[in-house]
Formats: sequence, structure tokens, C-alpha cells
Amino acid sequence: MLNEKKKKNKVLRRVLLVGSLKLLVFSAIIGRLYKLQVVDKDKYKTLSDNNRINLRFQVPTRGKIIDSKGNIIADNKTVYSLTYNYTSLNNFHSTLERLTKLINFDDIEINSIQENIKKLVYNKNYIVLKEYISWTELSIIYVNLVDLPGINIKTSSIREYSRGSYFAHTIGYTSYSEDKNTQVSNDLKIPFYLKGQNGVEKVYDNYLKGVPGTEEIEVNASGKFVRRLSLIKSKPGKDIQLTINSEMQDFANTTLGSNIGAALVVDAKNGDILCSASTPSYDPNIFSKTLNVESWNKILNTANAPLINRPIKGLYPPGSTFKPVVALAALKYGLINSEEKIFCNGMYTLGDRNFHCWKKGGHGKLNLLDAMAQSCDTYFYDLALRLGIDKIAHTAKLLGFGKYYDDFFGIPKSIIPNKKWKKDNFNENWQKGETLNVGIGQGFLLSTPLELAIMTGNIINKGHIISPNIIKSISGENINTNKIIYENNFEIEHLNIVKKAMYKVINTPKGTAWKSRIADKDFEIAGKTGTSQVRIITAKERETGIIKNEDLPFEKRDHALFIGFAPYNNPKYITAVILEHAGGGASQAAPLAKKLLIAARKFIEGVDTDPIVS
Repeated sequence: MLNEKKKKNKVLRRVLLVGSLKLLVFSAIIGRLYKLQVVDKDKYKTLSDNNRINLRFQVPTRGKIIDSKGNIIADNKTVYSLTYNYTSLNNFHSTLERLTKLINFDDIEINSIQENIKKLVYNKNYIVLKEYISWTELSIIYVNLVDLPGINIKTSSIREYSRGSYFAHTIGYTSYSEDKNTQVSNDLKIPFYLKGQNGVEKVYDNYLKGVPGTEEIEVNASGKFVRRLSLIKSKPGKDIQLTINSEMQDFANTTLGSNIGAALVVDAKNGDILCSASTPSYDPNIFSKTLNVESWNKILNTANAPLINRPIKGLYPPGSTFKPVVALAALKYGLINSEEKIFCNGMYTLGDRNFHCWKKGGHGKLNLLDAMAQSCDTYFYDLALRLGIDKIAHTAKLLGFGKYYDDFFGIPKSIIPNKKWKKDNFNENWQKGETLNVGIGQGFLLSTPLELAIMTGNIINKGHIISPNIIKSISGENINTNKIIYENNFEIEHLNIVKKAMYKVINTPKGTAWKSRIADKDFEIAGKTGTSQVRIITAKERETGIIKNEDLPFEKRDHALFIGFAPYNNPKYITAVILEHAGGGASQAAPLAKKLLIAARKFIEGVDTDPIVS
């Protein structure tokens, strides 16, 4: 009996132990099921939805860019690409095999696909299989799409610039960001979203790009479309209208031709840019499609820097086109009047150093108007020394040098030197001889063609200060941010003296630009020539004879400059021209500027002007 009882107790303990273990296991299973189905329900529903639901983005139509008359200069062109979705990653190799039997892939494209598929594991989005497919390829894929799980035909836009290189520096260009995905939030990316990279495209990107839309679609386990779940349509970008006249822009570029340089025409009344030509240039359409590193490096290494926007970013010694600033400063500070004469014998001596005038024998006695007309260096050496560098720099800044206007024109990198500038940059004191160099637009002084044009406008507008403007309207709403602002920095009498001196540059026989005058009294041109040196002329060379520009290596030849306006009595148009290493401003830049002013009258007002003079 005792043994039987022990056996029963032993069996009972085993039954209880096994039962307890079963209960524990069952409880664990129940707990796990409860956690999965109740506690973590939302989590796993989300994971399920992510596998079942694809989020597609609708790329908005980018706004157009049009000229002052409404002609389209930047538009959108529809293109098609093949993409592959992460949700169908398990089918990739079989899908690619079928795809390569339908359309052709070159070795570069195949290698690119193999590299990109590795990224797809991590970014869990799209990869591009083939860009810019033809209509024939598109038709073949569309017919066979049901047998190509994960493959999408992606419709997108690229920019099309109808006037090519002529507007490149102003408009800029667009491109896709890396992997053709643009981040729009912390966890969402948009394939094929264009972004402005330069010029108007970049600065006004927020207006042009629009607002993306979203579409949720349900797919099955093979990644095939089942149904659309939701749709939020995209909103197109806004159209941007420029102040530039396309005919004027085309003419300026054609007139510049093979020269390296810049040509600007500005509305004298309000600062609107009517044309802004920079040569050499580039075709912005090359950036609309994928640009590989080799092609990009080729552009970067092209001679004469075609990517530089010379009218706005180009830095040059202004030469004698800076003399109106010095003249106005001398009048402002009461150091001279229009009739006081200074004698020029061909040089100006300071200490033991001679500073030479461009005219070896000298100009004799000259007043301010004649000194400006004949561009006498000795006269302006004298004025500069009387003024001192700080007064010259202050006057230049009052006339617009070094001024920030907006993001399009940017912060000028021009150099308007003064005593503090030299101390800060070289830890040296300013020297009087350096003031003489600045007095004729040389030395440390560097400026942009735009600054020279705005300076001209601020001299001829009776004390009114103009600001440059490139935008006429956004979605039809006029932009009036750059109205003329009255600032009484100078006496009107002083401004008129300098303006009259600029008239004599062209309209008197001894004026340096006498050959660029015109006979039409209703459209007389005034201005200032400039020739800036890029090399040092030694004393020995002066003794034996200065080498002519045409006999020098190209990079050592002078820059040719001209600033001007017309008509003299009621200025409507301002021009600034710089031709790199072209020689004399009077012989090279002034005739070109004359053509630009005449063209502005024709294209803006519809009035022809006879350019011939007796």
C-alpha cells in the first residue's frame, strides 16, 4: 500500500509539473497573441500597409520664365523614365531579365542599375533604371507592364531653354538633386523634383517649383497595382516675368560676338535690366539631363570661364570710367570748380616717382569738363591727391559701389579701397601713390559692369538713386520693390557738371569717343571711355616706346570699357560695356555701346536712329 501511494504521488507530481509547464507555455502564447493583436495592432497594421500601400508623389509643373513682352524663355518638356520600386525587390532579377529582352540597355546603364539596386535596400524608395526613354520604348513597356512587377513609367519634366546660351547667366539652370530625390520632409522624398541651381531659377526657386501632390495606391504581394486609395493634386509653380527684352538680349550677344566680356543696358528711370549679355556663355539645356562628372569637369575647365556672369560678377579695374566719381567727389568737397584749370605736361611727380598721363606730350591747361572729355590722367592724379582715398571711397559708395540689392545680384566682391581696407588686408598703411592710381581707376580698385551702370544712373538722375531690378512680375503681379528713391547726396549743380563733361567725351572733337557720336539731336549719346591696364609698363619701355596692344600676348592687352547713356537731355537708357583684353575703350567698347543704345531705342520704343555722322 505504501509503495502504491508513493507511486501515485510521484505520478501526480509529474502531472502537475507537466500541466504547469503547459499552462505556462499556453499563457505565453496567449500573451504574445494579445500583444500582437491588441497592444501592437497599430504598429503591425502600419507595417502591413507599408508593404501593401505605395506612396507616390505628383511632381508639380514648374513655373515658366518669360521676357518683358511675354515670350517664353524657360519652359517644361515632358520626358519618361523607368523606375523600380522597393516593394518588389524580391522580383528584381526576373523583372530585369524580362525588361532587357524588351528594350535595349547599354553596358553603362546595366552597371548603373547594379550599383543603384544596392542603394535601394537602404533608401527603400525608387531607383531609376533608364532615363529619357523614346516613344517606341514607352509603348513596348506600357503593353507589357502587367508582367513587370515593380516597374513604373515615371512622367517628369525637364527644363527647355528656347534661347540657349543667350540667357544662360541670367536664367541659370535646374537639375535633380543626388539620386533624383529631393527631400521635402524628414521621411518623405520626391523623385524627379527639379531644383534651381543658378540665376533666376535658383533665387526664385520657391516661386517656380510649386507644391507637390501625393497619391496612395494599393498593390498586391507581387507589387502590381490594385486600386488608388487617395489623391492630393499638386499645385503648379508661379510664372516669373523678367524685365529683359529678348530682342535686345539677342542683339547684345550677337554684337559681343567672339569677344570676352559683358554688355548691359539698364532703364535709366527705374533700374530695370533690359539686357545683360556675358560672353563666352554655355547652353543651359545641357544641365536639364543627367550630367556626368566628366562632362561637368569639361565645362569647368573650358577656357575663359563661360560660367561666370560677367555683368554682375565680373571684376575689373574700371580705368577712366571711374573718373566721374573722382570729379564728383572733388566738387562735393569743394576742392575744385568746373573752370579751374590744371596743367598737364604728360606726367605727375610725387616724391621721386613719376605718374604718367596716357598722352606723352601732355594736354596743357584743362578745366574739369575738358579733362573728362580728353581723359587727362594728370588732372585726375591731382584731384585724387587733394581728396585722399577715404573721400573717394565714400563718394563711390554713395553712387552704388559695393551695395547689396537682393539675392539675385548678390553681395558684390568689388574692392573700393580705403585706409582701413588696406590695414585690414595687408596690415600696411595707405600710400599717397596708391591714391593716384585709384584716381584713374587702377590700383587696388575693382568693380563690376553693373556697378558702373548704376553709378552712371545715379549721376544723371538729378539726385535720384536707382537700384537694379530683373523681375517685372510674378504670376502677373507687378513687382515694384526697386522704385527710384530720392537721396540728396549731391548738389544738382555738381551732378550736371559731371553729366555735361560726359557729353563732351562724345560730342566734341577732342573727346575720346568723338567717333561714336550720332547726328540725331533727339538721341545724343554721352558717356565715358576707359582703358584699364593689366600689366606694368616699365620706365625702359616708356623710353623705347610703349608696345602696342596688338603686339602683346592676348592676356597682357588692356581691357576696353565704356559707360554711357542716351538721350542726353532726357536719359532713358544706360549702358556699360567691358571687353577683356580688347585694347582701347574709345576704339573698341564705345562703338559697341553706341550700337546697344540705338538698338534699345528701336526694340523698346520702335524708333530707328541713323548711326551715321559726317
